[in-house]
Amino acid sequence: MVRIGTPVWTLRREQLSTWLREQGEPSFRMAQLEEWLWEKGVPHPNAMTDLPVSLRQKLEETFSFPTLTLLHRRKSQDGTEKFLWEMPEGGKVETVWIPHSGRYTICISSQVGCSLNCRFCATGQLGLERQLHGYEILLQLYELRHTFKLPITHVVFMGMGEPLLNYSAVMEALEGITHHLHISPRRITLSTVGIPKGIYRLTERKERFELALSLHSAIPEKRKAIIPLAAHISLSELREALSTYCQRKRDWITLEYVLLEGANDSDEDAEALYDFVQFPLQAKVNLIEYNPVPGLPYRPSPRMQHFQRYLLKRGLIATIRRSRGADIAAGCGQLARRISS
Repeated sequence: MVRIGTPVWTLRREQLSTWLREQGEPSFRMAQLEEWLWEKGVPHPNAMTDLPVSLRQKLEETFSFPTLTLLHRRKSQDGTEKFLWEMPEGGKVETVWIPHSGRYTICISSQVGCSLNCRFCATGQLGLERQLHGYEILLQLYELRHTFKLPITHVVFMGMGEPLLNYSAVMEALEGITHHLHISPRRITLSTVGIPKGIYRLTERKERFELALSLHSAIPEKRKAIIPLAAHISLSELREALSTYCQRKRDWITLEYVLLEGANDSDEDAEALYDFVQFPLQAKVNLIEYNPVPGLPYRPSPRMQHFQRYLLKRGLIATIRRSRGADIAAGCGQLARRISS
């Protein structure tokens, strides 16, 4: 039985199909409704013109059709766009759209704020306000595709929040993203600071999502200084979870590594990273250019090329990810809901 006021985005196909049948509607109504909601991107029953007026009224009386409220939109010199939303159930989050060489990536948020307080990250300074619901995560993609007509080929959970600390809602959103919006799991990346329980849960799922770990140091004391969570989850515990993931999924992961001047960019740091990436862990390394955050002491490392060459000589796959959208505070670690011209 469907509760009155349930957001339509939370319903599985079989639930909506059962409800239509209970209303005495023919089976083809399901296809019509799905086309309006997911293909045409029309979230209001009164605009679904080939549905009977009586059915449109029942839909409005039974379900809610919440959407996001756009508070601010800004475009970078490199084409990246940032959107600030008011969420249906309260709180403000940011979403970033990144066009690059025929690839269109949406970076979405999973929490309002973040509880992990990574020392170099603007989002971490906000604290956690609340968990997003699955449909609120899903609607970030829905709005960009249908309201703003932006192409989307890839999805990354690298916006505000730690997705594996909002696991159930993220999985609910991913079901909608894959089944209704038809994004392949192989084009969806879940980025985590390192939650072993969540990594093990991902290991048991049939989908093959891309997994990225924000490592930032393979030296325990240095990682603790950058990522407070590391004081409670050891590198060995984390490595065991990641190794299990790689072996059971028969897949590689990505290690995200923001290079910070004087903090994690020495040859000693590179050698520790090499030691971390040994079988059964299978990983490529993504070196990330740091985007300075006002009020925080960190600076971009001038040793990016040297660090990469060191890893390559040791036989690792190491690439450099250049910052995009930094001029509008849309880059890695910059999301803090600041509105500026």
